[in-house]
Amino acid sequence: MWDSIEIVTVVAEPSEVRLLPKGAVVGDICGGRSFTDNVAAALERRSSRGWWDVTKGDQRWTLILIEH
Repeated sequence: MWDSIEIVTVVAEPSEVRLLPKGAVVGDICGGRSFTDNVAAALERRSSRGWWDVTKGDQRWTLILIEH
């Protein structure tokens, strides 16, 4: 399943979060700071689960699912 998931890794502005479709997965490699605090807050408002960590091979990702 992991291989079939496309992860959005660039969201530059909070306004772009509104354009993401329900079901989109957004994230970055753990420890990275790909998203500003404002973008992260906007992503969190669209998710009821919040962020979670996933390991694939030697990479750890921090992901969030857009649910609404």
